[in-house]
Amino acid sequence: MDFLASDAFVTIVSVVGSAIGIVLALRADIGRRIDRLEKGMKEGNQALGQRIDRVEDRARADHLELVAEIGGVKTEIGELKTAVSVLDAKLDERSAPQRLVVQEPPGLYTPDDEPEDGPEPQ
Repeated sequence: MDFLASDAFVTIVSVVGSAIGIVLALRADIGRRIDRLEKGMKEGNQALGQRIDRVEDRARADHLELVAEIGGVKTEIGELKTAVSVLDAKLDERSAPQRLVVQEPPGLYTPDDEPEDGPEPQ
């Protein structure tokens, strides 16, 4: 019997053809899966990029707000330092020993070395 006409040859060709078909189908399926994964990764990367942008914008806004708060605090510290300096100067004035000065209204008393009639002629 001729091998090409035998049932074994037909079976071998059928099995090889089926295997090639399965391999080609698997390659196509794997290709589609890879394409879907790449598309999903691309969409995920875009979503992640947008999320990162939102976080950066929020962080930038928070930073600017903190800088403004720090500026306000520095201004308040400057005002407090000025107020403390003024209070310190007032405290120094009050705690420094001072001479007792008695002010008499003019004309009620005359100095001891002048007579009450006026100055002595010379």
